[in-house]
Amino acid sequence: MSFHSRLRAALAASAFATAALLASGPAAARDLGVAVQKLPDVLEPAMENSNVHLRVMYSIFETLVKTDYRDGGQLKPGLATAWQVESPQSILFTLRQGVRFHNGEEMTAEDVAWAFSKERLSVEGVTGKKTVVVKPFLGNVAGAEVVDRYKVRIRMKKDDALILQRFANYPAQIGSKKAFEAAGSDWSAWAKKPVGTGPYKVEEFVFGERLVLAPFDGYWGDRKAAAKQVTFTVVPEIATRIAGLRSGQFDIITEVGPDHIEEIEQAKGVSIAGGPILNIRGLIYDSTDNMLADARIRRALNLAIDRQAIVDSLYAGKTDVPKGWQMNVFGDMFLSERPTPAFDVDKAKALLAEAGYQGEEIVYRSQQGYYTNQGETARILVAMWKKAGLNVRLDMVENWGQVYEDTAERGIFDGSFTAYYPDPVGQIWRRFGPNGSWVQRGMFKNNDTFLKLGAELETNPDTSVRRKVFARMLDNFEMDPHGTPLHSLTQFYGVRDGVDWKPYPTQYMNLTSAELAFTN
Repeated sequence: MSFHSRLRAALAASAFATAALLASGPAAARDLGVAVQKLPDVLEPAMENSNVHLRVMYSIFETLVKTDYRDGGQLKPGLATAWQVESPQSILFTLRQGVRFHNGEEMTAEDVAWAFSKERLSVEGVTGKKTVVVKPFLGNVAGAEVVDRYKVRIRMKKDDALILQRFANYPAQIGSKKAFEAAGSDWSAWAKKPVGTGPYKVEEFVFGERLVLAPFDGYWGDRKAAAKQVTFTVVPEIATRIAGLRSGQFDIITEVGPDHIEEIEQAKGVSIAGGPILNIRGLIYDSTDNMLADARIRRALNLAIDRQAIVDSLYAGKTDVPKGWQMNVFGDMFLSERPTPAFDVDKAKALLAEAGYQGEEIVYRSQQGYYTNQGETARILVAMWKKAGLNVRLDMVENWGQVYEDTAERGIFDGSFTAYYPDPVGQIWRRFGPNGSWVQRGMFKNNDTFLKLGAELETNPDTSVRRKVFARMLDNFEMDPHGTPLHSLTQFYGVRDGVDWKPYPTQYMNLTSAELAFTN
């Protein structure tokens, strides 16, 4: 199975509710205003992988295969109508005919071949030290071969246990080759106003301020854009977002913390939507050229964290602590027998003594509100570490560029781990493996055992073997950790009455007629 039963039941219930509303006759489409804590720096999928990017990207772009979150996460035809896995290293796609890009051009195999070309798969990202953002996702792609106008074969460098899933998720979105060339084949220009096949097209993008999407009248699918126009406006402070929601300035606001849920639910004309999503909120340790090179100190950091106390105090129990780096969405690859991460202050102190730790300062770089309750979580963590004898200095910075600034004092920083694929390859291996952005930035090195196990996990199709390999990977990572999970990430929204919208269990905000309708 692909998704656990609770998620499947919730999705089915929300789908039924949406269908009932649509059958009763929704009101006419109108403009939709969404207040967000941040917007992506660029709109090209290959140049940024962030929660705020995922929020808007699927409205603009589409993939060859579609993940249907309203049908248990099943993979279904998208821009491709059929596919044939010819071998663990080759897959043949038959493209949907008559699909138009936002510039009016028909999508063909030439566009798909460009999307998976060496040029696009090697383009550098925009945050911090330059990295190839797509590498942990599509680094195994050897190239794409045009078979005819509507058929394309994609070859992999080595066997891939998830060869189909690669093309149903980020960053396998298809853009227009001709539109890219019309932008002078300049990635910076293209990334400001890219051309995809999605239900919405980019009308305006003002960096750090707003993104305006307009319906694409030539969209091929039956689930059209539900709003006449969507404006995402950056409003960093949650209090200001809530005030805008209550006044009617905004229809939806993001990143609502559980401590604000009651305030919104008791206010007139607004309500709460959302909950935990398919993402683990965690920490990452920079273990190069500093005291965190000693795995015992990193294990002590992990042992000193009372994760359940964070869930209870900051999230009112509305999320949970995962059983290590895994989620129920992994289905047959989920190791349900594993415990949640241990909390043992005495053992943490013993490890610090064994490592000869003398209270040297460790720097933790965080931000106030990129994640829900991010600043509050950081301050609680510092207090927990202090009880174990760890001297952690909290540096609050404004953006990811400052978080990733390459200085000797950088030690701890925040991260999140979206389950792009219903498999551990899409989470722990993608993020902490050799192609992950943090390894590319030189923040830590994997041990040989972890690398060997991960390589087998990624290539071996035998589930029984992969389960054993995954268990050994988790054991290895606990002894040589480069980070730690905290809790399942939440995404709560404030929504005005008259806007009937059912959020997915992901960062993507589906604003088509499949999920959004106006009742007044």
